[in-house]
Amino acid sequence: MSEDHPVMNALLEQLRALKEQYDHLPNELNRYRMVRLEQLIAQWAPEAGVIA
Repeated sequence: MSEDHPVMNALLEQLRALKEQYDHLPNELNRYRMVRLEQLIAQWAPEAGVIA
């Protein structure tokens, strides 16, 4: 997948925002949202390797 794919960029930006939110407020809801988005990205673009 292209590195400048608009959908992938949008998903990664959402993930960055959720990680920042989780850093400031580490609770179960924020963690769930972050993990769920990581799973979505892994399903949509498995070669992205976002989950680490």
